[in-house]
Amino acid sequence: MDDKIKVLIASVLKPADDVRSCYKIGQSLAQTNKYEVNIIGFDSKKKVESKNIFLHPIFKFRRNSLKRLTASSAVLKIYLQLKPQIIIVNTPELLWVIFLIKILFGTKIIYDIRENYRFNVHQNPIYKGIIKHGAILYIKFTELISKKLMDGYFLAEDIYEKQLKFIHNQAYIKLLNKSVIPLKQSYEPVDFSNHEAVRYIYSGTIGEEYGTLEAIEFCKKLHEINQNTTLMIIGYSSDNQYINKVKSAISGINFIHLKTGSKPVAQSEIISEIKNYDVALLPYQLNPNISGRFPTKIYDYLALGIPMVIPPQKEWIAFLNQYQAGISADFYNPDIPAFIHEIKSRKFFLHNPKSDVQWWSQENTLLDFIDKILSK
Repeated sequence: MDDKIKVLIASVLKPADDVRSCYKIGQSLAQTNKYEVNIIGFDSKKKVESKNIFLHPIFKFRRNSLKRLTASSAVLKIYLQLKPQIIIVNTPELLWVIFLIKILFGTKIIYDIRENYRFNVHQNPIYKGIIKHGAILYIKFTELISKKLMDGYFLAEDIYEKQLKFIHNQAYIKLLNKSVIPLKQSYEPVDFSNHEAVRYIYSGTIGEEYGTLEAIEFCKKLHEINQNTTLMIIGYSSDNQYINKVKSAISGINFIHLKTGSKPVAQSEIISEIKNYDVALLPYQLNPNISGRFPTKIYDYLALGIPMVIPPQKEWIAFLNQYQAGISADFYNPDIPAFIHEIKSRKFFLHNPKSDVQWWSQENTLLDFIDKILSK
């Protein structure tokens, strides 16, 4: 008889094989052979073949589709089929059905907080007027109710410990989005002084606050000075208007390539592509929503030994300086000759990244926390 503890991880807008849900939290639990991990999420390209992990890609709607209103009932249906002992939820709109499950069945629940959702709505220009105020009030009320019903919280960012008052005096741990990519055995110093061409890559979410168009304009200016410059953009965008702007910006340009699709690009495909390039661009807009957070891709590029170009964000700069792993640039008003001089005169990765950039350094904290929640 299989007596594994069933875990359900539920999301609406993340793919079922989402990296954090599946390859980080899910894999850490599954590999103990103590847990059976079931993940509800958006339809995705890749099907995971991993012992003790089962995907339920039940959502196929667009981000602004009215079908999102049916998400809670779909999650409840899967719950009743599986009867898990613990649920990890990472989407605010699912919290009320999770609260109902808690009240009716006493199931243990953990809120995996990946974003400061209330702050995001406040900063997002898409939300206006009564819709914005209503969404903020809904999230605030839901967060307050969670204090009474939630068994624990995961925090994906250090900054959330200060920003989110409702978690104070509650059970929580920080589970930062560190890399699942194994560190190299050794890192050779990277030197571009004799490179005729530097190949740049932009990977991950394609969107305005991530600076995709700025990366394109940056490389266009580099190409004016060095015709061997190339740029690869690989990732996914749920914003059709923005992705069309990106396509328009690179139309007819043969030194910039785009790999995207109607579904998120598999992490394995992105990593495979990154290995073919020299330097990663991270042209984030340093708005209040972004500047306090720490992008997951920084950890991934460190593990892969890829130098980075980042905006002038002091915490990111200090972190990368430990390994001489990157330089800073103003993507909105770049001094291209100065940038080219700096990247050719610097040596990168003079110090090897350490194990603290990797997800597994947090595994014991995760497993101990889950054990405590279940034993309550």
